[in-house]
Parts: sequence; structure tokens; C-alpha cells
Amino acid sequence: MNVKEIPQVFRLGWWLLAMGALAGMLVAGVLTYLSTPLYSSSTKLFVSMGASTDTSAAYQGNLFSQQRVASYADLLTGEQLAARVVDELDLGLTPAQVAAKVQSTALPDTVILRVVVTDTEPTRAYDIAASLGRQFTDQVSELETPAGAEVSTVKVTTVQEATLNPAPISPDRTGNVGLGLVLGLLVGVGLAVLRVRLDNTVKTPADVQDATASTVIGTVLEDPELARDHLVADLDRHSLSSEAYRSIRTNLQFLDVDHPPRVIVVSSSVPSEGKSTLAVNLSNVLAQSGSRVCLIEADLRRPRVTRYMGLISGAGLSNVLAGEAAFHEVAQPWGDGRLTVLAAGPMPPNPSEMLGSAQMRTLLSHLREHNDFVIIDAPPLLPVTDAAVLSVHADGCLLSARHGHVRQAELSEAAQALARIDARLLGVVLNRVPMAAGAARGYGYGYSYEPDPDRATLKPRAKAHGSTKQGRSRPRSPETSPLRTVGSSR
Repeated sequence: MNVKEIPQVFRLGWWLLAMGALAGMLVAGVLTYLSTPLYSSSTKLFVSMGASTDTSAAYQGNLFSQQRVASYADLLTGEQLAARVVDELDLGLTPAQVAAKVQSTALPDTVILRVVVTDTEPTRAYDIAASLGRQFTDQVSELETPAGAEVSTVKVTTVQEATLNPAPISPDRTGNVGLGLVLGLLVGVGLAVLRVRLDNTVKTPADVQDATASTVIGTVLEDPELARDHLVADLDRHSLSSEAYRSIRTNLQFLDVDHPPRVIVVSSSVPSEGKSTLAVNLSNVLAQSGSRVCLIEADLRRPRVTRYMGLISGAGLSNVLAGEAAFHEVAQPWGDGRLTVLAAGPMPPNPSEMLGSAQMRTLLSHLREHNDFVIIDAPPLLPVTDAAVLSVHADGCLLSARHGHVRQAELSEAAQALARIDARLLGVVLNRVPMAAGAARGYGYGYSYEPDPDRATLKPRAKAHGSTKQGRSRPRSPETSPLRTVGSSR
């Protein structure tokens, strides 16, 4: 993982970090609540030799005591001493159980022993600690008294009596919750990194470049209204979505200044990538710029264009290709008349053969002569061959790639499918990009009109979708239609 991927980890996986932190705190809180509280009581014992007035003897005795302290620390945790405590206190525990509650430490460079007793009951911890001090003194006296002597050479003195501590030492609620938070965050970071590493969907222009060796010629942000209506309204011409489609229009026109693509197939790798929405809105913005545009609903399997634009879908392309109708008889004008829409018509049993027929080539040739642009909404490339067949007779194919939906392998395979038939890939439109994504950076800066109370403004036109009465202009008569002869050989 490189440094450039770190911001992406936190941007795409912030919710994993949050969930991990919450889960860690919750688990720590539950375990802390269910754990049994522990209490402790401690005492300190001083080990010394018998009294001596000789300085040298006192020094030697001190060294002897320090050597003895290490051995005494083991005696304090032994079962023999624990058995004495059990007998004195009449505990319902075994010597092994009592010994397990005792911890003994020799303080460095001293002759002091620190004894800590931990128990689930504060009173019992105090009683055991106090008894240990007494019983250990007696045990040392017995062990360190030479044969035939009456006085022990070693003396153990309690320098800190055991105390009753009602506050538990465990569990540490604050510490446990904090530890759970840290561990949860670490788990969340790990999951976020794993998600980024395993995610092979297209999200950035670099992903598109790697998959297709082509460039992103436009980015369309996620827009709930566009996802619902599929068509940018005339009343909202200055929205981010409108600007995005105008940017795509400009980029297309400047792909080849001398010979810009005029017949363009709009497709995608797999379904649900927004290719029909792209075709509809691209045609609309091209017509708004003054160009004559013909939009063909060539997805004969799952037509969407007429539904999105609120047009009639009864007759259309399949009727024209079958010789059952002329183009001018089924074409439907849109808006001010610069955009003409040819619906899909009845679904034929052989869409690929019909779209690759000589009649389709003739239709495209005539539409090229009488329009500035011909936009063809085609099915996805990978499931069927319709888009590939159409791309051979067009100036190129424009692919729609939905952010976080299509995999890089699928987009790469779609580009290879076009390359195998020598069809031109014009570029890729990164579709439905979340505002928080890196590919959407820079789109948050609006640049709308500055309100000027002294300047009169034009009233916006009626909404151009949702009703055929609003979106369609008066149809041209067959006599004035430049394409009326196409398909009329019936």
C-alpha cells in the first residue's frame, strides 16, 4: 500500500473505523460489566539479623539478610505457609487456592518484602494478608533458629500492616473502554485497508486509464434528482449535472478538431451504469448548443430512452429496419425541434442481426447527412454484441462507467471487445460519482449567476421532461422532413 492510498482508506472506510471503535468500546464495556471485581490488601515485612554492636558484624548481617530475602519471597507464596493461614482463619479454601492469591516481591537492594493478596472479597483479602504477616514471622523463626539455640538468627518485622481496601483494583472500567476503543480503531483500519486493497471497481480516472488505456472525458456526480428523472430539466441548466454534460459535449467536440465524431454509440460494460441517461442528456446538451441531433434508441432488448423522455414507444427503429415504416413517420421531435428521437419500436427476435444489417448502415448514412450528431443508445458490450456491431459503423463508442459498480476487469474487457473489431473508443464517462469521492474533487465549487436586481432576467422555459406536451414541439410534416425517404422502400 502506497502513501497515496491512505487518504482513500479513510475516505471510503471511515464508517468501518467508526463501527470498529464503537464495537470495541461496546465489547470492552460488556466484558468489564461481566467480570468479577477483585480487591487487594498488602503488607510489608522487614528482614534483619540479630542485634550486634560490631560494625563489621552488622554489615555482614545486612548482606546475609539481603540474600535471605529472595528465599523468603518464595516461602510467602508456598502452600506450607498457606496451610497455616487456612488453619488460623478457618477458611473454606485449600492451601493451593490461598497460595494462588498471594504475590511476594523483594524490593531491590533492600531487605523488605512486599506481600499483596488479591481476592474477590475485600475482607478476606485483608484477613489473609494480616495472617500471612503473623504466620510468616513464626515460620522464619522456626527455620532460622539453630539446633540447641533458643533465639532465631533472623528477625522478621511487619513495617506496614495490612489494610482493608473497599475499592476494587479490577476491572479498570476507564482503561478497558479506552483499550477497547484503540483495538476497535485498529481493527477498523485493518478492515478499511483490506476493503481498499480488495476493491477492484472503477473509482478514479487512474483506474479507467489502467483498464482501457483511454481517458475520462467527463465526470457526472451522484444526483438523486437525476437518478429519479434521468433528464436534466431546462429549469436547472446551471446545476452540477448540467455542467458535467456540457463538459462532456465540449470534450467530445475537441477529441479531433478537424474530424470530430458525429455518429456516437453510447454503451457500457454491464447493465445499470447509466448509459441511457448519458445518451439522453448528451443529446439534449448538443441540441441546446444549436446542433441538429438525432437520438436513436438502439437498445432493442431493454429500451429506456422513450420512458425517460416521456415519448411514445409503440413504433420506431425496428419498424424502420424491417421496412414497415419510414423514418419521418416514427421519429419524434423533442424540445425546440433540434433534437429528434427514434424510439426502439417492437422488440425483434434477432436484435444483433437487425442492427448489423445493410438497412441500419443506410439509415446511419442518411442521418449523418442530415444531422450534426447522431447519438445511439446501445446495450452493454459484455452481455450482447449489439453495441460492438453498431460501433463498427459509427465514429466511435463512448463508454459509461459507474463509480464503484463496474469492475476494472469488466471495463478492460469491454475496451478489448471494441479493439478486436477495430472500433474506436472515444473515452469513458465516470458516472454517479459520490461528492465525497476523490474523482469528484473540484466539483463542489459552484459558479452560478450573480444576482443583479438592476438587470432583467429571462423567464425559464417549461420543464422539458415528464410530459410529451412540454418536451415535444409540433412535428414536422413529411414534406419538410429531410429524412423522409429513409425506410420508405416498403
